[in-house]
Amino acid sequence: MFTGILQKTVAAVSTLAFREAHVFNRAILKPKVRCHFPKPREVKRINVHGWDKRMSTPEGRRVLMRRILKGRYNISH
Repeated sequence: MFTGILQKTVAAVSTLAFREAHVFNRAILKPKVRCHFPKPREVKRINVHGWDKRMSTPEGRRVLMRRILKGRYNISH
């Protein structure tokens, strides 16, 4: 049983190794555009709900502490 699975895996890997890149490969045709950030709405969102804004007031620090104690993965924007 194990040898059959191993043979199929080797056959699949060997076919992948010799396959050439497709002519219309998107990674080749489309250049990588870096850093669309910050969009205007994202700037406003970060300025209103971001870490610096929250830390600047006592109520904002309470919001952050509540989220930290609750165990949120994202604490602020």
